[in-house]
Amino acid sequence: MAPLLDHLASDPVLTQAYRWLCKARAHYHHNDDVWHVRHWWAREKPLLQARLRAGTYRLSECRLVRGRARTSEIWCAMDALVLKALAIVLTTHLKPHLSSRCFHLAGTGGLKGAVRAVASQVHGQTFVFRTDVKSYYASLDHHILFGLVQESVTEPTILALVWQYLRRVVPDEGPYPAIARGIALGCPLSPLMDALYLKPLDDRMARHGCFYVRYMDDWVVLAPTRWKLRAAIRGVNEVMADLLVTQHPDKTIIGRIARGFDFLGYRFTATGLAVAKQTVERCKEQVSRLYEQGAAASRIGTYLQRWQRWVRAGLAGMQVEACGTSCSKLCVCKT
Repeated sequence: MAPLLDHLASDPVLTQAYRWLCKARAHYHHNDDVWHVRHWWAREKPLLQARLRAGTYRLSECRLVRGRARTSEIWCAMDALVLKALAIVLTTHLKPHLSSRCFHLAGTGGLKGAVRAVASQVHGQTFVFRTDVKSYYASLDHHILFGLVQESVTEPTILALVWQYLRRVVPDEGPYPAIARGIALGCPLSPLMDALYLKPLDDRMARHGCFYVRYMDDWVVLAPTRWKLRAAIRGVNEVMADLLVTQHPDKTIIGRIARGFDFLGYRFTATGLAVAKQTVERCKEQVSRLYEQGAAASRIGTYLQRWQRWVRAGLAGMQVEACGTSCSKLCVCKT
């Protein structure tokens, strides 16, 4: 049997995916199909393994759930489990081929690792280029992404599952058209596909030799000279054109580090690091929302404590100072 397929259908991988499913959907409605999978897992597991090994497993249509902040596509419980197992297998297989400057995958440092990496370099650089992709998840071209997967994966069964994931069907008050562009928010496979799609950008920035950090579709380039900055910007523009995506005009910053720039919720300057104004404003909005909903003072206090822990977490070598009990802002400065 092909190595990746054998790994996908193995007991350890499916057990890990099953435990993830139980935790991720522990609070789902009692009529959700996750409870059927949990009740009959001992019976369903060998049947699922047989279908995966035979290459006959097919993903079903997604369920569209519209919320106030965003619209999500929810896979049925068994499909979510299979996609999680596929993410486990492909992450192990593809991670050695991905850039170490991409921080959002598990085990790469995460958001705080990216923040620390940038904070450690701002004092030795002069110019910054910070941007992200406009409507990133919705903009990914399926054929380009599938081609990038094919560069490292050759097993037909695995590729068929990836293509089904890309060309998912999402009913929305009408016919059931297959999605022709973009990937699903909230799917366990999507962060890996996110990392893979911008691999050409990671490779291009590595050749330029400038300091570069990426977290999902947000990235920062730091350069010592204007010439190197312009070369990096030109390289980014060329890669973006090849990948058929565009930079977000409102989130693109080009200039001197001394003027400061925001990245991943923090404000970077040549003199230190602080919480970004937008991060503080979002905290205030959430507190106001909780208050309007009649939340208890203890719940609001718990939220603020978690928010402050999030601000402080992982900032090794940084000192956190509160601006007073009546102020929500936290200043984070170099020790």
